[in-house]
Amino acid sequence: MKAENETKRNIKLAVDYGLYTLIACVFVLPIIYMFVSAFKTDAQIVSDMSTVKAFLPTGKLSFDNFVAIVDQVKFFRFFKNSALVTLLNVSLATILNAMAGYCLGMLDFKSKKTIISLIIALSIVPSEAVVLNKFMIVNKLGMINSLLGLAIPSVGYPMFIFLYYNHFKGMPKELVEAAIVDGETYGGVFWKIMLPLSKPVLATVTIMGFIRSWGDLLWPTLVTRDETWRTLPLALRALSTDVYIYWGQIFAFSSLMTLPVLILFLVFQKQFIASVTSSGIKG
Repeated sequence: MKAENETKRNIKLAVDYGLYTLIACVFVLPIIYMFVSAFKTDAQIVSDMSTVKAFLPTGKLSFDNFVAIVDQVKFFRFFKNSALVTLLNVSLATILNAMAGYCLGMLDFKSKKTIISLIIALSIVPSEAVVLNKFMIVNKLGMINSLLGLAIPSVGYPMFIFLYYNHFKGMPKELVEAAIVDGETYGGVFWKIMLPLSKPVLATVTIMGFIRSWGDLLWPTLVTRDETWRTLPLALRALSTDVYIYWGQIFAFSSLMTLPVLILFLVFQKQFIASVTSSGIKG
């Protein structure tokens, strides 16, 4: 009986790991395909596309595609634009949404439940539904084709506020009460106590905000008028024309564009997983 149970357990483990491996391949193989194709010529990419060779570094490999996007497409110019826009957006989004979540999670005031219900309702509204309204406001403020026009309008995000609210409402209110008794202000409690204790959710919002801003195509398309503040997604789109698709350059461009996201996730993955399991799921 014991041997039979052990066999069933081993079979179950084998099936589970087989499913996990299959799911991992669904996410990992496209990334491998992208990085491998970045070193191939356009002709080889097309010929390998429907075979297993697409995932293997076969044929004549070179850095020609990377040289082309740096010299001809001016990759680092657009990289600088995207970096500045993302840095400003993520910095403000991380702090301002944390302040809103702190107020809703730790403080008691009138209409608190109404505001929380409104934030939850807004979190299911797609950003595309309000993009024209934002564009009209940005246009009225004279921020078209500017760093502020690209970064500021998407700073407030209901999902981020809800993540912070879910995190702060689980924090012991005795910390706030003790600090207030000791003469600390509510602002001081936030900056000196609550924010340092919120590293997991800070990492989650940082990663999600980075991905959201770094890969945004629709908003930069609307508010940029020339190459002054053109971001990476816009520059990448220009490599695909009605006449020719530069496959090798597209994959090289995408590889360099993806690296910062992968690095950021690898650095903060422990905090990200901790936040998802503690505050991002329950509630």
